[in-house]
Amino acid sequence: ILRVLGENAIAVRTKAMKCLSEVVAVDPSILARLDMQRGVHGRLMDNSTSVREAAVELLGRFVLCRPQLAEQYYDMLTERIL
Repeated sequence: ILRVLGENAIAVRTKAMKCLSEVVAVDPSILARLDMQRGVHGRLMDNSTSVREAAVELLGRFVLCRPQLAEQYYDMLTERIL
């Protein structure tokens, strides 16, 4: 999934983020991995609105139930907001 997040096609990147969200639904601790953080960060800054929305939705669903993830993703989220 992480490799597909770098594809050129917007629809593929969006679907990859949604697939990642399904994986995280089973094991939210996967978001603590450094490679996952890099992948999500890259999609938070994506040129496509739909890809960015999928990344924000992913974090919104799981960061609230895992407070330690909020600390790890705080800088990325504030960068996106700014």
